[in-house]
Amino acid sequence: MLLVPLSAYLNGQCTPTEITPKSNWSVFYVDSEETAGEGNNNGHAIHAIDNNLNTFWHTQWQGSQPDYPHEIQLNLGSSHDVAGISVTSRNDNPFGKPKDYIISLSTNGSDWVAQSIGQFQFPNVNQAGQKADVFFGAVSAQYVKIEFLTPYGNDYYTVLAEIDVYEDLTCPATGQNNQLASFDEIPKKYTTDAPFTLEASTNSGLDIDFEVVSGPATLSGNVVTLNGTGGVVTVKASQAGNNQYYPWESTHSFDVIDLTQIQPEISVRFTENQDVKMAELDPYKLYAYAVIDESEVLSISSVEYEIDGETHLAELKNGAYQYWWTPSQYGNNNIKVKATASNGMVKTETYNLNVSNSISNLSSVTFDGDVIDMGTIGSQWFYGSYELPQFVAAYDTILADFQISCPNVPGGCDDWDRLGWVDIKAPDGSWVELFRYITPYGVACDETIDVTDFASLLQGKVEFRMYIETWGTGGWKLDLSLDYLAGTPEYKYSHVQELWHGNFPFGNPANLQPMETVQVYMEPGVEDAKLRLVTTGHGWGANNTSNAAEFYHAYHNIQVNQSNTFVQDLWQTCNPNPAGCTGQMGTWQYNRAGWCPGSMGKLYFYDLSPFIAQESISLDYQFQESYVDKCHPNHPDCVSGSTCADCNDSYNPNYQIGGYVIKYSNLPLVLGTEEQVELKELKAALYPNPSNGTFRIQLNSDWTHISTTLFDVTGRMMQTCFFNNEQDMNKALFDIRSFPAGTYFIKVNSEGKFVNLKVIKK
Repeated sequence: MLLVPLSAYLNGQCTPTEITPKSNWSVFYVDSEETAGEGNNNGHAIHAIDNNLNTFWHTQWQGSQPDYPHEIQLNLGSSHDVAGISVTSRNDNPFGKPKDYIISLSTNGSDWVAQSIGQFQFPNVNQAGQKADVFFGAVSAQYVKIEFLTPYGNDYYTVLAEIDVYEDLTCPATGQNNQLASFDEIPKKYTTDAPFTLEASTNSGLDIDFEVVSGPATLSGNVVTLNGTGGVVTVKASQAGNNQYYPWESTHSFDVIDLTQIQPEISVRFTENQDVKMAELDPYKLYAYAVIDESEVLSISSVEYEIDGETHLAELKNGAYQYWWTPSQYGNNNIKVKATASNGMVKTETYNLNVSNSISNLSSVTFDGDVIDMGTIGSQWFYGSYELPQFVAAYDTILADFQISCPNVPGGCDDWDRLGWVDIKAPDGSWVELFRYITPYGVACDETIDVTDFASLLQGKVEFRMYIETWGTGGWKLDLSLDYLAGTPEYKYSHVQELWHGNFPFGNPANLQPMETVQVYMEPGVEDAKLRLVTTGHGWGANNTSNAAEFYHAYHNIQVNQSNTFVQDLWQTCNPNPAGCTGQMGTWQYNRAGWCPGSMGKLYFYDLSPFIAQESISLDYQFQESYVDKCHPNHPDCVSGSTCADCNDSYNPNYQIGGYVIKYSNLPLVLGTEEQVELKELKAALYPNPSNGTFRIQLNSDWTHISTTLFDVTGRMMQTCFFNNEQDMNKALFDIRSFPAGTYFIKVNSEGKFVNLKVIKK
């Protein structure tokens, strides 16, 4: 029997070519196909072999929705020396790609012999129209079976635009079969790791040979010994085959990392480009950040500040290395930040900070003609990083001058009043709401707001972001400057503690009081404190009891230590407009719950100074207890067409809330008891997309009290659903088949956080 030489088979001397034409091919068997839900493409398996990349085979996604594995069998019409296959994903979206596979061949469609196992290697699994090839030694066969064992991503279905089969005329079939072999991948190693074994296996039962192709390692049998230096090691496993099996080989490369050579990296929040302004030489808090690669085994041992020849150990708190520095003199100060890692490596960065008592008004520009537009830019967010003044007790007022105007995009200014806000990133990495803003109806407006409460955060290098809930009917141009007005404040120092931040349901019978109790510690040195609260009500309509929350005049209680202490009269007079934003279109003149179109959200302040003598207090935000949305889908007595026209109307009331405690002192505040805010990020994936009207959404982690709201491109709410937890949501099948074809947006809310998704209905 003629054996294919190992060198010819593995070194490219064989040249497989596509078997054509496909006119006499047929689908011999398929375990699943979508026969009704894909329009002209309709998902039939025959579209996988029709030579048309604009059609596709889609396993069933309506009805029973079978999960992986999936399988297709092809009849090539006659015998060929089959030497490989390729699969091409659909060309209009990246979903439905299979990952692990088994390829088997047969001469009669019943006696199958597996010829290849592995994973499809698409150039980019996140893009549409990707092709993956699999080649092997030629085997005479008329039937090809492909078993798709697992998917890329969370898809339960397989979608393929085309399957091609290859034959090899240069290296024809010899009667041998291909070895089903596997070579275990090797994770990264460290130079100090002990010798380890290479693992490979083959169904032939023949011995496998190993070798080190390159890199800092040696081999004895199948045991690899590292030589103590870093680099990339490439190893090969091979089997020469015999008269029954083709030869096989596979190579793997892995990194060998020298931990002793990895340096920490340093960044700081302060900036050399701004003087530190102070009328007296007072303590000023420095923030530094130190990280190191290979954090699984390495860590930062310490961070020190070296100033005026003296070394000071920084305190790690809430992710930042902090030190209260009192300058010894005005003028230039040399500050060295030294980070020492657990591997003994030391990194030092040197900074020059000029301390000045020459204090005058300053203005810092942040947003400068920047644009938010869902239609062209495709985002409801804008991010920027800016360098702001640095100071202690040099400014008694900070004003945010905000202007919103019509951008040069299709539609110009958005026609609708959209919810928006500006956040700044605190030293601990959390986002703090600087101010709330609701856009006007289609015109430019501006407003100035006092943000002095956030003086401790509006210093040095600060990241900003703005969100506007625009959906594609125009956008907004943003301009924001901060005016620092020279003067002596009542207190030199302040601190901001977040209480509540995000979107919360109002009147949901399943969760009438969604706000968590927050503990606030009154550390020694706190001389004054207040609660700063902004609440704006949203959602309204005939299927929403009393037009809440936008047009419902509510009274909420702020409880201190479980006792009703303050009352929030949540209402705002809109005519005259509080920001002077007149000449708008729409219904700008109607009073609303805490806001008006074209102005900042109304601020509420509550004096906490009577409680500063206590070690700690608890704060509760109690929504008006008498209000229940009787048209809410969670209301047990809501009956569509009877008690309400439509219990699933979707305009259910909700509040966007930003609540913060501001503490004041004339001495540096030593904060050790405040709980760190959990930096939990909500992520979601939607599939399939595009969709014929049904789809699923999967969340990334454990979430509770979840709502999803579907919007059309004008921002009109179309559908809202509620779930107790992410398990219930991940199992849900969303159905928008009754809606017209087009683009829709879905906002997923949970635990005060949200994420936006886009779905295309075909």
